[in-house]
Amino acid sequence: ETDLATLTIGKGKVFFDLKGREIRVKTLELMGQKYGVEFTDDEKSKFALMEGIGVPILNLKQLIAMKTAERSKAGQPGVPTDSLDNQLKEWIYNARIANIEINDKELQVAIKGDAKEEYPSIRKVMDILQDQKINSFSLVTGLRGKNF
Repeated sequence: ETDLATLTIGKGKVFFDLKGREIRVKTLELMGQKYGVEFTDDEKSKFALMEGIGVPILNLKQLIAMKTAERSKAGQPGVPTDSLDNQLKEWIYNARIANIEINDKELQVAIKGDAKEEYPSIRKVMDILQDQKINSFSLVTGLRGKNF
């Protein structure tokens, strides 16, 4: 499925993932322009195949250069969401632009968090979406209890 951005929240960290290789590359190019980071064609190709990212844009080149097995989310600090450097907001904004440009459709957004995640972490991500007038999104949890 394309036209989907997934924001995964775990242990207070946020990871950004996007479906569709072409959209991923276009979003990366837009982010590079915004932050003054130039990505090579090889880096763009590798990024198009990567799963969710959880690093600041200035560390993304190092992440792309790693082998797939070395990229585990455990070692990633999460995409910055603080008010001084809200890179998550920029990833979402630029992914929406890329999706409209390429697919002529609005990007769908899913927030994925495990059942143990603290509400303030999820609320912060919801606020970032609502600041961009995104009020419709899927909320996915891994809730597994004996009563469900």
